Amino acid sequence: MTDAIEIARALMRVDTCNPPGNEQAAAEVLVPRLAGAGFAIEQHRFAPGRVNLVAVRRSGRMRPVLAFTGHLDTVPLGTAPWRHDPFAGEIHGGRLYGRGASDMKAAVAAFVAAALDAQRVEADLALVITSGEERGCEGALALARAQIALPEISGWIVAEPTSNAIALGHKGALFCFAHFAGVSAHSSAPHLGVNAIYRACTAALAFADMDFAARHPVLGQATANVGLIEGGHAPNAVPDRARLHVDVRTLPGMDHSQVLARLARLAGEGSRLECVHDLAPVWTDPAAPFVALCAAAREAEGHVAEPPRGASFFTDASVLCHLAPAPVVLLGPGEPSQAHVTDEWCGVNEIETAQNIYGRLIRMHAAAP
Repeated sequence: MTDAIEIARALMRVDTCNPPGNEQAAAEVLVPRLAGAGFAIEQHRFAPGRVNLVAVRRSGRMRPVLAFTGHLDTVPLGTAPWRHDPFAGEIHGGRLYGRGASDMKAAVAAFVAAALDAQRVEADLALVITSGEERGCEGALALARAQIALPEISGWIVAEPTSNAIALGHKGALFCFAHFAGVSAHSSAPHLGVNAIYRACTAALAFADMDFAARHPVLGQATANVGLIEGGHAPNAVPDRARLHVDVRTLPGMDHSQVLARLARLAGEGSRLECVHDLAPVWTDPAAPFVALCAAAREAEGHVAEPPRGASFFTDASVLCHLAPAPVVLLGPGEPSQAHVTDEWCGVNEIETAQNIYGRLIRMHAAAP
């Protein structure tokens, strides 16, 4: 059985904090292993040191493939000191410590190991391993812009941290800067100017009052949040510029163009809206056969059935399931609460369990008529 822990530690020893990324070096950990197991590999470079890895292995039946996806980049370390070396892959007390342990190098290692173990299985598999997910799905969007052809896919496994539970989707994300123009004047005569900060504050309060009629039985309601505001150029001047950032999380069925139009109206006079990220929501019908297949693989490894749940974060599935439409299931080792934290960790047993679930899923998918 392939050692997923060893692969995870090898990946974690490569600093892929984003920015700048450096995912190419991490991909080089995986390429020889996958090539040696018969995978056809394409590396799609979209910037220096930045690469997406697409590895495909087909059986003689050439059926729709089971696709796994994960990303190699991580967020920066932050300013707080770490007790464990973030790039050593240290193991203490049954936990693998380091940046990317839960989000999500251990998960990539688990599905790569499961795929390597399935060399004798007549399986049709695709592994889509991306860069830049933490910066708004940069790598997945680069694949989409390049119109990379993927094989027909029967289902996506997004191996983000879910504690090895099944999640059926997540909200979409609209990240926008609203820019506000004013007219500068001396602060002793503010009536001679137009205060751009006041315009921004008025818009921020309007965004705070936004109510979305849409509701989802699992994902809840759509939300809006203003997280950044800045403006002005001197304390004794009427500011002629300001901007704020609004983060809208959307639900399946919501039209993003309509949300953007509403934001533009609320921003009001003297404003300009700049959309930074436009990532669609993802949801798979709990009754989909692919969900049942994933649940059966999980339960065969000793996990009990659970009601449908969603994830609180967005993923590359926002892009990939439009590039190659198929049902999406989020299923991976790691605690969601460990993503992006100091002294991030993932349970060693969880990684091994994920490898077993993925391996069983591969075999069940291959055996299906």
